[in-house]
Amino acid sequence: MKKNKKGFTLVELLASLVILGLLTLVAAPNIIGILSSTKTETYVTDANKLATLAEYKFRSDNAIVRPTELNKCIGLKMETLGTSEFKKPPYGGEYDPKKSFALVCYESVTDEGGATTNTYVYYSQIVEKITDKSGNVKDSGIQLRKVKEIKQDQVNGNMTGLVEGGAGAAIKLYDGTAYGTRVTNWY
Repeated sequence: MKKNKKGFTLVELLASLVILGLLTLVAAPNIIGILSSTKTETYVTDANKLATLAEYKFRSDNAIVRPTELNKCIGLKMETLGTSEFKKPPYGGEYDPKKSFALVCYESVTDEGGATTNTYVYYSQIVEKITDKSGNVKDSGIQLRKVKEIKQDQVNGNMTGLVEGGAGAAIKLYDGTAYGTRVTNWY
C-alpha cells in the first residue's frame, strides 16, 4: 500500500502560525499609526480649507465690514462659509458649526528682513463632536491657530473648555491670547 504524503505536518502548521503571529505583531502598530496619521491630516486639511473659504468670502463679499483698527478681528462661522465642503470628519462625528470658525484679524506683521506691515491674518479652529458607544460626547480637532502654524502634531483629541464662536465669546488662542474682545463682528 502506498502512503499518502499530501498535506502539512502539525509542526509545519504551528511554525506557520507563529510566523503569521509575529508578522501581525510587527505590522499592526504600523498600520494603526498610518490610519491615525491620516485622520489627523484630515483635521489639518479641513482647518486650512476653512481658512481658505474665509479668505475667499472676506475678499469677495463687500457686505463684510473689514477691521481697520490694529488687533481687531471679524469671525466667520463655518455655517456661513458653507458646510458642504466638510462632509466627513475623520472620526465619524460631525463638525460643530458653533465651535468651528475662522477669524480674520488686522495685525502688524514683521517679515524675516525686519520690515513691519499691517495686514490681514487668518486663523482657523475646527471641532468635531464625537459620540462614543456609551453616549458620551467629546470634542476633537484643532484649536484656534494661525493658518500658517497649523500642523499635524497640534491635533487635540480631547478638547475641553472651548467656547462657541459668537458675539462676546471669550475665544482664546492656543497660547492663551484672548481674542473675544478683539472680534468686532460675526458673519
